[in-house]
Amino acid sequence: MTEIDTAEFATDAALEENVRPLVNEFLERFNQENISPSQAGMVILALILRLLELLEDAPEARRFFILVLINLINNYLAEEMKNPGECVSAGKEE
Repeated sequence: MTEIDTAEFATDAALEENVRPLVNEFLERFNQENISPSQAGMVILALILRLLELLEDAPEARRFFILVLINLINNYLAEEMKNPGECVSAGKEE
């Protein structure tokens, strides 16, 4: 798990197709357990922290993961700046 094979997922679409079933399982489980969006976010943050701990012995894989995470957040923020107010306001739960 500490090695990253970027050739395995030549495109973002291939990666997305590979992880989509797992993401759907997480979301289904959150729904079954009546987990709120903020609680789900804390679970995701805990998973990210655990993954970073696991990647301590693999600095290249860790840097790659952090870069992907930062890009994801930047892309989200850029989209939010284009369409302000379309996302749930901070502190509100649906």
